[in-house]
Amino acid sequence: MEFEMGREYWNPKVETMKQAEIKELQLKKAKSIITHAYTNSPFYKELWKKAGVTPEDIKTLDDLAKRAPIFRKDDIRDRMEKGDPFGGLLSVPMSHLVACFASTGTTGVPTFYAYTRDQAENLTIAETRIAWMVKLRPGMRYVVPGGPWHWHSVALFGAWRRISPRFYVAGMVAPITIGHTFDAIVKFKPHHIFAALDVAFALNEEARKRGIETTELFSDLLYARTGHGEPMTKTLFEFFKDKWGIRDAFDGGGIGEGMMVCCDCYAHAGQHMWEDLWHIDLVDPDTDENISVKTGERGEYVVTNLHATGIPYVRCASEDYCEVYPEPCECGRTHIRMKITSRTGWILDIGGRRITPYDIRLVMEMHPETKEAAFTIDKYAKKMDKLKIRAAYDKKITKDPEELKARVQKSIKEKLGIDSEITWVDYSQLPVMMHKIMRITDLTKA
Repeated sequence: MEFEMGREYWNPKVETMKQAEIKELQLKKAKSIITHAYTNSPFYKELWKKAGVTPEDIKTLDDLAKRAPIFRKDDIRDRMEKGDPFGGLLSVPMSHLVACFASTGTTGVPTFYAYTRDQAENLTIAETRIAWMVKLRPGMRYVVPGGPWHWHSVALFGAWRRISPRFYVAGMVAPITIGHTFDAIVKFKPHHIFAALDVAFALNEEARKRGIETTELFSDLLYARTGHGEPMTKTLFEFFKDKWGIRDAFDGGGIGEGMMVCCDCYAHAGQHMWEDLWHIDLVDPDTDENISVKTGERGEYVVTNLHATGIPYVRCASEDYCEVYPEPCECGRTHIRMKITSRTGWILDIGGRRITPYDIRLVMEMHPETKEAAFTIDKYAKKMDKLKIRAAYDKKITKDPEELKARVQKSIKEKLGIDSEITWVDYSQLPVMMHKIMRITDLTKA
């Protein structure tokens, strides 16, 4: 079935706005939200006074990136543990909030996200642009594995109301109800699906268990939005297009603290982040020193939500490591693009270089025998002199694992400048959480 794709942009005026206009708008919104947070949030007033900075000191976006203090989750945990669920961030009366969500709490005390009606509307605007960008169109059958527990859901439902696909929310998240999601796909035969990467892999595994080819399962599927976890690579894009028989897959991402969403377009040249709604800058994850935002630069991104008045997020550290691309995309959109490559906690010091699992994956995918990038890094010290990995390879392709090992080691040395030690194992011997290989095995905590 064919659908009318129509225009490329949901809002062409905003999505193709000149960078000078974007920066002017960002500064205006940043000044407003900073004053609001400083005036109404006990957390921000204390944080900024300690840093010796006032809202009047922020006269440019450069001031925002270099003078405004950063905060992290741990900075608000004390207040949360003492009974304030919002950690001192709440900046409006409770009666002004229209929705409140809690995180899973897997990394500590659950974080509460809440927003006002205006913020819900702005999140919906952001998500509608993304949904249209990833080719969701009126009348499409659309399956979404996941329930309404996530703060993102308000934006999703709002976007769907605007675009009008026929959507089905299938169960919760993998692996708990992956069978329900699978059954929904069989029954509803979607044209589009929104499935985080671990859910997508879980669907592949469920199809294998049931003896169904994924091209048969997704016989009507045209597009998929995935990612939202481990970063997508060129090989993964091609894998889904081939394995599912679809036209394209898209890589999404975002952050709870800051309540920001982003996604790539057909160019697959980084995830578009709407700069009229958020501002990001880069810092060194070890020192918090500012890093210039220029093409291909890497750092931890720090987000300022330019529309959140309920719980403001001013220079909230993401704990995500990314590359940025501030120049316009070939699709015509002018907002900054980013490629989230790793959690900051996954950055390894190997031979004096910063190495992430994403870097290793790109090298593994260069070789047909290790194209699936089935590996885990053994972290044996805080600072390592060489990379140690356990990996699986396709035994159908090579009968000489030692020759393959030498080739992969050579590629690692050439691409990353580090020495490596590779131990071949069966896929079943690799550590797995849910349906994803654990990319780092921390032996220092053994």
